[in-house]
Amino acid sequence: MFPETLKDKPVWKFFRDICAIPHTSGDEAAISEYLKAFAEKRDLQFEFDSSGNVFIRKPGAGDPVMLQAHVDMVGEKAAGSTHDFLKDPINAVLEGDRLVANETTLGADNGIGVALMLELLDGNYPGLPSLECLFTIDEERGLVGALNFPPEWVKAGKLINLDSEELGNICIGCAGGRDIRIALNMELIDYCGPAVKITIDGLNGGHSGIEINSGNANAIQLAARVCRQMEELLDSRLISITGGTKHNAIPRNAVALLTVEDPSGAQALCSIIEQDLQEEYVGIESAISVQCEIVTVNKCLTEDSSSKVINLLLALPHGVRKMSGVVEGLVETSCNLAIVEWNNDELDVLLSVRSAVNPAKDAFCESIASVGRLAGARVSMGNGYPGWAPDNSSQLLNTARSCFIDRFGSEPIVEAIHAGLECGIIGERVGNLDMISLGPDISDVHIPGESVVVSSVATFLDYLIDILKRSCR
Repeated sequence: MFPETLKDKPVWKFFRDICAIPHTSGDEAAISEYLKAFAEKRDLQFEFDSSGNVFIRKPGAGDPVMLQAHVDMVGEKAAGSTHDFLKDPINAVLEGDRLVANETTLGADNGIGVALMLELLDGNYPGLPSLECLFTIDEERGLVGALNFPPEWVKAGKLINLDSEELGNICIGCAGGRDIRIALNMELIDYCGPAVKITIDGLNGGHSGIEINSGNANAIQLAARVCRQMEELLDSRLISITGGTKHNAIPRNAVALLTVEDPSGAQALCSIIEQDLQEEYVGIESAISVQCEIVTVNKCLTEDSSSKVINLLLALPHGVRKMSGVVEGLVETSCNLAIVEWNNDELDVLLSVRSAVNPAKDAFCESIASVGRLAGARVSMGNGYPGWAPDNSSQLLNTARSCFIDRFGSEPIVEAIHAGLECGIIGERVGNLDMISLGPDISDVHIPGESVVVSSVATFLDYLIDILKRSCR
């Protein structure tokens, strides 16, 4: 389940343990207990709260520096996989210089950051400052741990977040975010007749912050398009539609049930739609699948409710709203049409908005809410979380940059990202923190096939130690 060649090596011995412990978002109790036992075994001072956040201190040679990572992972698996994230260990295998989980997410986001912190707490690394290590829970579903840990735990004035994914990049800013929920009541009637199950599958998906500008298709939107064509060409009515699993993952699959008088005609239409979508997304999506299966049902929506649901899903936005006018190539504001659930006579839709500019975020949320209200739905919005404004004068940034130049002989990339990091919340709650975010090379986060470059982890550890030592001077 974990490569023999890695299991006893620095950092990897802890990542091996993490892979063996269930720790998807909302199921972090076991990993929190593991962290407390780790600290107790090494006589390290630690604290924890009722949420499951854990804070471990290690004395050192100077003023404290805070390290931070989140313990939860996104649990996504390939179609047909029998993996159970609530009990099964992650099956990690080596493919050349990459550690990868082929059928599931690996949890390198952010398990590698957690393992790096444990290595520094456990190992003998002379010359390090005092360390304050914050392990937060439930980051992936809304940065819950960062919103709830006691800020008085922190005495450090510097924070290195370990939730970035490219060695050679130093992150100094991120977007804030806000979720919107739309609940639409529907009218069902008895139905006895042929029906089809339409499955949209094979999409890339991806992280809704990092890859929102990739052009990757959204399975919910595609399913709604199929439903509209079935309605117009075959006089179908919707029975149900579901799709997406996480607020921060672009939906990879969706399923719609529809009435249809001509099942063979529906299958032929789906074949045509599949070809059209493959042509539309050539060079972006390589495996779009539109499957059509004949099924039996006993209910369907009224004609009015069916059209209303399809109209709503087609009208809701997904993708980039606006690019930054300050940082070239950076997405400023976006929306992920994330999850559609079917609860008896109610359609529940979750959208996740991100923006580096709070007024733009709030204005976009109001625009989306208006679409929901025009459909006659109930709309609610979360309080959201703040972004993290870049500070090019940061002392910690200058230290990390000079360490990178000395070690690698080139300038690092200094960037802000559209994804959400806990730095914005932690910085706001603690106050006066000098912050950067770093990490080794991790790919395909939030989707099956997620991987980490093995050699980059050892290189990054040495680089991180350089930064910590120099921060003492």
